[in-house]
Amino acid sequence: MLGDEAFRLAKDAKDISESHIPVYNEEQVRLVTQETRYLWTRIEEMIASLNTTDSQDTSLNMLSQGSVSYRNLQSKDQPMLDSEMGGMDSMGPTQMERENVNGQTSLYMLTVGRNKRCLLAYHHRRMEFIRSLLWTLHLAPSLVPPSVSARLSPEEQNFAREYARLNSTYRDAVEEQLCPTDSLDWTASGELPPRDIFIEVRVVRDCGEIVTESGVVNLQAGTQHYLRRSDIEHLLTIGYLEHIPR
Repeated sequence: MLGDEAFRLAKDAKDISESHIPVYNEEQVRLVTQETRYLWTRIEEMIASLNTTDSQDTSLNMLSQGSVSYRNLQSKDQPMLDSEMGGMDSMGPTQMERENVNGQTSLYMLTVGRNKRCLLAYHHRRMEFIRSLLWTLHLAPSLVPPSVSARLSPEEQNFAREYARLNSTYRDAVEEQLCPTDSLDWTASGELPPRDIFIEVRVVRDCGEIVTESGVVNLQAGTQHYLRRSDIEHLLTIGYLEHIPR
């Protein structure tokens, strides 16, 4: 059934957790990719067939209109005209056939889109696991446990090395510009660096009024706010605020 292979791949992605990653399912990825390519080929064939038929219909309509203009001058040949027009209509596909082709094309298009999303989600979940693991290991791919490394594909292992190298290169450039006499340890917390400047938080315990760059904010328990991370980082650390992920 259409989409079954992508559904199995999505289930594999769901099995990925913070402490576990399954073996890279190369066979399932190949099956989803193969189905997607086959469906896209069929879509192109059906669209080409409809375009060819429409072109033929246009030519026949132009011919029939010319015949009508000529036959109007010869009313005695009207039965012959009716016979010709009936034959032309029978050469093209019926409305039901067109609707069937359009429906099948739409189904294939939706399946192709779903397959692509499942493929992207599967690889994105695995990539996020690798990134998180590297930060806990101080961006040292050589410290990845053999049991985990054996579950990664060659491309994922190469991604881990390149990701660590790019971060090290960027860190060295920042150190050279900002603090040439000091060394920055970006992995001290063992967490990924924050991506968003502003985040949405829920107040767990009353904090009272705090002063932010945008002004004074009253943080009462149970309320939600959209604030600059740097203004409330300390409250997140001690558990007074709870980050609401998007």
